[in-house]
Amino acid sequence: MKTKQEANKALVIEAFDTLFNKRDYAAAEKFWSPNYIQHSAHIPPGRDGLFNLIKASPPSLKYEHGLITAEGDFVMVHGRYSNTGLPANWIIVDIVRIEEGILAEHWDVIQDEATREQSKSGNPMFGASFSEPSRQAAAGAAVLPLTTERARMIVAPLYDALNEPAKKDVAALLAKAAHSDYRSYHTNEEWLSREQLAEIFKNMGVIIPDLRWEIKDIRVIGDQIVVRGKATGTPKGEFWGAKPTGKGFNTMALDVFTVKNGKLASCYHVENWLTALQQISK
Repeated sequence: MKTKQEANKALVIEAFDTLFNKRDYAAAEKFWSPNYIQHSAHIPPGRDGLFNLIKASPPSLKYEHGLITAEGDFVMVHGRYSNTGLPANWIIVDIVRIEEGILAEHWDVIQDEATREQSKSGNPMFGASFSEPSRQAAAGAAVLPLTTERARMIVAPLYDALNEPAKKDVAALLAKAAHSDYRSYHTNEEWLSREQLAEIFKNMGVIIPDLRWEIKDIRVIGDQIVVRGKATGTPKGEFWGAKPTGKGFNTMALDVFTVKNGKLASCYHVENWLTALQQISK
């Protein structure tokens, strides 16, 4: 007879195979709670958010599970998601909470899979061997037209970097979202590199420790992503020439990104900092 932990591990493996590999959504419903709670930055809320994301993924999407452990009502599984339409495979640790025999809640930790040439340790991130570079390149070449769900996945690390940036590895998050030659335009001609932008984010995090940047609306037009965001925070130091007053700001930002091979290539952005400064000084 299986222990509770063994049964929970088998349940998660069967659920993931049913949804990610077999793409049998009707059968997958019996594994996921209709009240499913999602904590991932890359997946919209609820069971429908997860299912719709998979429906929008390339038909070639493949999931492989590796190490798996269980304790109490929680299962943690180390897996590889390949042929995602992104430039690199994803290595993910999925953590799920089981309630009454179904998946009730989810968290994850995501990394791009390194090739042998990229690995500083010399050891593969998943299994006993490296993924073939041609396989990862093919995954990137198979990029489908942008959907809103895929757009959210692409921009999510960048906006994560803007939420309390002093506490984040901003450079790593921007590298996950954007190409190394990414250009962030603050006028029609002037731009910052990815590295320069990381420094701007980190400096803002020092001045505004509680900085939050929320996606309020997102639209996809061809290979472009348009995001309407809300920026809030209370400066603790001088901000754009304004002395701190203990008052916060709540303002709007518009970002127009261009996507190339599954990552951000450039952005033209406008923030309503004038209103923010007026709010601070009132």
